[in-house]
Amino acid sequence: MTILLNGDTTTLDARELTVRGVLAAKGWSFPLIIVQVNGTVIPRDSWDTAPVRDGDRMDALHLVSGG
Repeated sequence: MTILLNGDTTTLDARELTVRGVLAAKGWSFPLIIVQVNGTVIPRDSWDTAPVRDGDRMDALHLVSGG
């Protein structure tokens, strides 16, 4: 499948993945990530079930804290 991930065209070896599946495929495991799929914020407790399909736009923002 091909999705728009953070503004870049990304091809993944699947017909459909969950949000968590896309993050795992990219190797992203940051503790503070906010995810949107097609403009809708996906709560962390829904990452295992929220689908990402061919043609979707997914934005994953890594928040950084510090002082």
